[in-house]
Amino acid sequence: MIYIDGIPYIESDNDYIRSAVIDRIHDWNVTVTTSGTTGHPKTVHHSKELIKQISEFNTEWFGLDSRSIMFQLYSPRGIAFTTMSLYPALLADCDLYIETEVGIKYIDRINEIKPTHTLVLPNVYKVLNKHRKWKDIDYSSCKQVLMGSDYTPKGALQELRSKGAQKVYNVYGATEVPPNVFMSEQEDIYGNIQSPLIDYQIKDNELWVKYKLQDDWWQSGDLVEPCENHFKLVGRKLNMFKLGDCGTRVYPEQIEKCVVDAGADLALCRNINDKCIIYYTGTLHKQVDILQDIKYTLVNVETLKVDNNLRKIDRTQVIK
Repeated sequence: MIYIDGIPYIESDNDYIRSAVIDRIHDWNVTVTTSGTTGHPKTVHHSKELIKQISEFNTEWFGLDSRSIMFQLYSPRGIAFTTMSLYPALLADCDLYIETEVGIKYIDRINEIKPTHTLVLPNVYKVLNKHRKWKDIDYSSCKQVLMGSDYTPKGALQELRSKGAQKVYNVYGATEVPPNVFMSEQEDIYGNIQSPLIDYQIKDNELWVKYKLQDDWWQSGDLVEPCENHFKLVGRKLNMFKLGDCGTRVYPEQIEKCVVDAGADLALCRNINDKCIIYYTGTLHKQVDILQDIKYTLVNVETLKVDNNLRKIDRTQVIK
């Protein structure tokens, strides 16, 4: 059975998600618009043959069967709604709970439903793990917990394991190359576990991927550092910048993770007049430990907002 916020989908008054479920059940040709993080938003079409291959692989890799219970937060706007959620549940003939509440109620719903398989979005984790109720969340029913769609917060995978999850993985994929492409038990490190359906290569430190059924390579925009038998995601090509005449490379995502680890709610690292400025919200509880040897300035603000090309800060108020 498929549920939307605990109600059988056919009876749900959430017309948007109910209609998406009905449409997708009957048509496995999937068309999705990209979010714009890898360039200008565009429409991507995947054939039924490719989507079925990916969904069958995911069903097997998840270890789903008719007794499984999936608990997911994927939006119908994204590719993972089909290949990571709806279609694996249909193939395994198991229960699927599609939840729209990503606030504190999420903790209660996990404890009530006791899923065997679920996803934790990085941004949801960053907010909820600071709430007093987080100590009560219980993942012990989960045979597998996945974290994907963004860079993994430091220590997140281990914390989910400490909450009882039996297996916890980073997962990687995109609208152009639907997940799962790479899977890993370490934060933002990939290459040891991958889908047998894909090919990948690294050009000028950038990851390129395609499914064997696809003709064109997908240029990810993700910069990586090759290591023995694996590689590490270090930042977005779009966001990386250089400082000074020596051209010191700065990867904002790495620095932002360090600031959030020090207690910030959100962080944004940008090059402002050839200076590394790190804006953050919330309160730092310890010294920021940035591995890169760069000079930087921390600026505490009340609100962070990024424009469409991720280059500017808008509507911020410095806390003096």
